[in-house]
Amino acid sequence: MSEVRDWNLSETNLGRAEQIPYEIAVLPIGATEAHNLHLPYGTDSIQVRSVAERACERAWEEGAQVVLLPTLPIGVNENTLGFPWTLSFKPSTVLQMLRDIVSCLEHHRLPKLLVLNGHGGNELKALMRELFRHTDVQVVLVDWWTVDPHAMQANFEEPGEHAGEMETSVMMHLNEDLVELDRADEGETRESYLTGIEEGWAWIARPWDRYTTNSGVGNPERANAEKGEKFLDSCVKKIAELIVEMDEREIDEWYPYRSG
Repeated sequence: MSEVRDWNLSETNLGRAEQIPYEIAVLPIGATEAHNLHLPYGTDSIQVRSVAERACERAWEEGAQVVLLPTLPIGVNENTLGFPWTLSFKPSTVLQMLRDIVSCLEHHRLPKLLVLNGHGGNELKALMRELFRHTDVQVVLVDWWTVDPHAMQANFEEPGEHAGEMETSVMMHLNEDLVELDRADEGETRESYLTGIEEGWAWIARPWDRYTTNSGVGNPERANAEKGEKFLDSCVKKIAELIVEMDEREIDEWYPYRSG
């Protein structure tokens, strides 16, 4: 019989969990959407779940009283529904789910939550601001792929934004059987005739089926599993360190800042 991972809520049981004074919960949020022609629809969910599991296990081994919540596998994909079988929650739906989860944590007297985001379209900062005045749970948000820009630069020549070198490399490390690299297109995008959009100071919710050819942004041809492993490990290390820090610090009127 394999060892029960008490930090994983989906795997542990009441008899074990009621004996553990969990201090911090980790909630991974992914997405279900097309990822070029070569990566699975669940890429974002697979990756963020793997990062969360590895980071929680590492933090647990360092003494953190952390509990990993089940991954939310659908995110905000309103502008990518032009590709078949993309699934999407509206931002207001995601906010309500977060409210409900935070309410459960309050009920169970668990004071801290790390929201670990795995999808660029889940722009959750505005939702965090709305939650801020309505809960005593201390919520921290992390987009997992952003935590180590030096590792990003060191491992990838052209990381890409969506199903490019970085995401493809990570998936090749996690589950190469789900990667069909020979199917991929080059991830080219179409230019806008609006100057502000091209220069980056004007913004739209990009209609992905018009902006891209087959949903990819960035060429995955240089991807390999070794790059993915190195990058993932560096991100996991930093996220685990954050979990340990959050666990160790008592909540007071200054949290998460130093007083004085």
